[in-house]
This record gives sequence, structure tokens and C-alpha cells, in this order.
Amino acid sequence: MSKAVSRIPSSTLTSLLPRALNPHVAVVDLVATHLAAAADDVDEAKPVDLARLLPYLGHDELTAVVLRAGHSHPLPTLRFLLALPPSIQPSPQHLAFLAHSLASCSHFSHALDALSHLARLHPGHDALPTLLLASPTAPHPSLPGLLVKALLRHARLRDAFRAALRAAAAGAPPDAAAFNALLAALSRAGRFDELWAARAAMGRAGVRPDARTFNILVAALCRGEDAERAQGFLEELEEQGFEPDVVTYNTLLAGYCRRGRLQDALRLFDVMPHRRVPPDLVSHTILMDGLCKAWRLNDARRMFDRMVQSGLCPDAVAYSVLIAGYCNVGRLREARSLLMEMVGSGLSAVAYALKVVIEGHAKVGKLLTCLNMVAPLRKCGVVIPSQGYSCLIGALCDDMRPNAARGLLQWMVEDGHSPRVQMYNMIVDCFCRCDNPKEALDVKAEMISREVKPDYDTYQALITCLCRLGRSLDGQSVMLELIQSGSQPNEAICASLVCGFCKEGDPDRAELIVKSFVLDFQIHCNESYNALMRTYCETRSTAESLALQDRMLELGFVPNSETCRSIIYGLSKGLG
Repeated sequence: MSKAVSRIPSSTLTSLLPRALNPHVAVVDLVATHLAAAADDVDEAKPVDLARLLPYLGHDELTAVVLRAGHSHPLPTLRFLLALPPSIQPSPQHLAFLAHSLASCSHFSHALDALSHLARLHPGHDALPTLLLASPTAPHPSLPGLLVKALLRHARLRDAFRAALRAAAAGAPPDAAAFNALLAALSRAGRFDELWAARAAMGRAGVRPDARTFNILVAALCRGEDAERAQGFLEELEEQGFEPDVVTYNTLLAGYCRRGRLQDALRLFDVMPHRRVPPDLVSHTILMDGLCKAWRLNDARRMFDRMVQSGLCPDAVAYSVLIAGYCNVGRLREARSLLMEMVGSGLSAVAYALKVVIEGHAKVGKLLTCLNMVAPLRKCGVVIPSQGYSCLIGALCDDMRPNAARGLLQWMVEDGHSPRVQMYNMIVDCFCRCDNPKEALDVKAEMISREVKPDYDTYQALITCLCRLGRSLDGQSVMLELIQSGSQPNEAICASLVCGFCKEGDPDRAELIVKSFVLDFQIHCNESYNALMRTYCETRSTAESLALQDRMLELGFVPNSETCRSIIYGLSKGLG
């Protein structure tokens, strides 16, 4: 008998208890009471001790909680469900019911959260039928639109599209805002066939489009390389009584300019005032950009002046478009003048324009002119962008002017920028190419003092320079520092050191370097091997050269044509 009882599930046994003693019933009462208290006073309500309740919480208990508290206290109920551990999660029906209750209370953002969690927790579930059946009466009219938005929030564009069309066909279409979100997402994804299908479903369902709908559709036509249809579409909308706003016209202007139809854009621009839509700052800027890209800089400048004369104040984008246009055609004087005008107007967002001007000067090598522009700007409190500093420092290094580059680096630090190791390396390499290792080593020390760790490029430039200048022992010390930093030298460093010691008449030390690289780093550098053999054959006896060759063979080096030439030279020298 005891064995038979032990096989009865505990849930069955507890169901036999009186209601007052049944823990599963008690836990529902406890949670429902807590949720009611939480709805009355959020600050005073104490959290439910989930750890103690979990053994008694299952799907049936959650359903009972949702039915008891979800209608009158939907928000605390939703928070309770979302706090549950992964082992016990709310079902789609629970979340759909709460979404309906929240929408009925005008808590639309929280209803969207509930549907968003439904999409996240149950990604394979078809939520639309569940949502439409979530209420014994008609579902709240906002729910289909909220479902579409929730699916879009999780980047489930195809599911959102299908849900919108099915909801519209079922007589419960999403609202205009949800359709707009869907149309915009389809346009961004370049899925234009589905976009127009959604627009048709919107019309069949009787959902009235708004200004945003038409702006999205015009933008889609332009993005879909169908700007010709966009103009006809615009006229069709006007015939239907829709009055396009400035956003609509700006979208069409941008589409024309992108397609290279500049004359059509200019004609539309001139028509706008007659249609009681005066061009705004964006309209002027779009056309200025199109004129600049068509190399019509004088017309772009006239458009800029026309914008100012109409009472519009140019912003940083408008200035930057014209400045970039001037720089692209090499009209740097006008670009500088416009930049100074921009700074004088008090605009703070000058970083992009300043970077463009600096790059334009660096491109044609007018570095002194650029420095003479940058210096007074800094004195006026203008912060030079880090990209501008990087461009100018790189140009100065290419022009073999490392001291000027180092001065700019100091300005960069003073302006609050943190130069990266690549910028320091440009200056180190430039000093090394100018045979000035002392300054290069100073820059390396400066890097370390500013907590910028030198990398392999830093050390290789220094080692190569020191060995080339007859300071191979110093180069070897730098290599040891490289190894201590956790990096491993390569063949280029080995060749620099070996060739340097050979050039300085110390082939014995060069041989030690070759041996060390083989044994410590498993690097067989043929250039170093040949340089060492050549030096031995030129300065030592034939016997010593052949003995070196034997030692090299033991290290794993294989003679090549250059090695043979060196040995033949040594033998002929000995015979002579």
C-alpha cells in the first residue's frame, strides 16, 4: 500500500486537500493579493519571495494569477511574470491577455512590452491568432499594430509583414502608425515589392494614410531608383487632396540629385514656393550638395547666398557641404575663408569642416599654409579634431619634417586628445629616416610616460636606424627591451642586427645573433646567414669560412646560390 501511495504525484495528493490547506491554491491567493497591493502602492509593496513559491507555481497557477489579477492589475502582473526564472515562463496566452488588459487601460507602451516579450520568449509561436482570441469580447483595436511593432523591434521583418497583411484581411488591421513603421522598415531593407503590397493592404482595409506614410512612399520610390514615378505619385497625391510638406519635397529633391537629375531638382525647388511649401535649410543644402558633386561650385555658392538672403541661418552641415566642394576642386583659399566665417558665426560643430580643410591642404602639400591656419584657430579656442591632427602629422612625416610633427603632437595632447600608438610610430619612423635616433628614442620615452605602449613597429624602426648608423649594440639593447615587452623579433630585426655588426667588423657577435634567433625563436633568416658568410669570406681565412659554414649547417641553414658565390670568392682569394 505504501508503495502505491508513493507512486501518486504530489500535485494529485495536494489536490485532495481542502482548499484552505492546498498550497497551490494558497500561492495563487498570495500572489494575487501581493499584485493588488503593488497596484495600490508601488513603493510600499514588498517583493514576492519567488524562491519559496516556485515549487507550487506551474502553468495552471500562472493562468489563475493572470485571470484573477491581470484584468484589474495588469502592470504588476506583467512585472511578476517577467521576473520568473527561465524554468517557468509565461505562455503566449498569458502575455497576450495582459497586452489586451494593458491596452484597454491605455497603457500602450507596456502592452508593446508584453508583446515584445512574447516575441522574444516564444519566437516560433504564431502570435496573431492568440492575440485576436485574448479577450472573450473583441480584441482591442491597437493590438495588431502593437504586434507589428513588437516583431519589428526584434528585427522579424517578414513576420511583421505577414502579421499586418493577415490582420488586415481578418478585419482587424494595424493602425497607420504601425503600417508606417512597417513601410519604413521595408524601405530600409530594400524590399520594395512587399512595401507596395503592404500599402495596398492598408488601402483595402480602409486605414487612412497620413503625411508620414506618403513621405515614406516617396522616399521608397527614390531609393528604389524610381524617381520618375515619384513625381507622378506626388501629383496623384495632390489630386487626392493630400498636401505634401517640406519633408516630402526634400525627399524628392534628394532622389533627383542622387540620380544625377539636377535640373529636375532645381525646377522642383523653384516650384515649391508656388505650392505654399517654402524651401527650408535642408532643401538648400541638398541642392548645394548636388551642385558641388556636379562641379558647379559657383552655382552652389549662389545657392548658399540665396539661403542666407531668404533669412535662413546656415548650419554646420550647410557650411561643410560647400567647404568640401571647394576642397575637392582645390579652391582652398575660398574653403579657408568660409571656414573662418563658420567659426565666426559661433557654430560649435566645426570638426568635420576643419578636418576636410586640413585634408585638402595636406593633399596638395600646402602644409605651411595649413599650420598658419590651425595655430590662430587654436588660440581662438577651436578644438582641432583628432582626425585633422592625424592627417597633418602624417603629411609632415611624409615631408620629412618630424620636429613640426612632434610639435603638432604636443598641441594634440594639450587639446585633450589621446594620440594612439600609430601616430607616435609615424613620428618615430620619420626621425629614424632622418637619421636622428636620439629624438626617436625621446619620442618612445614620451609614449611610455603617457601610458602608450610601444609596439613592434616602434622597436623595428629604432633597431633598423641604430644598426644602419653603426650603433648595433644600442640596437641589440632595444631588441632586448622588445622581448621584455612580450613581443618576439622577426627576420627583419635579425637581418638589421647581423648586417649592422658585420658592417662594424664584429662578425663574431653577428654569429651569436644568428644562433640566438635560431635557438630562441626558431627563426632561420637567410639574409643574415648570407651576410655573415659574405663577411667571413671577405675578412677571414678559407678555413674559418668553411668552419662557419659547418656551424651554419648544424643550425639548419641550407647553402644557396649567394652562399656559393661567397665561398667561391673566399676560395679564389685564398688561392691568389
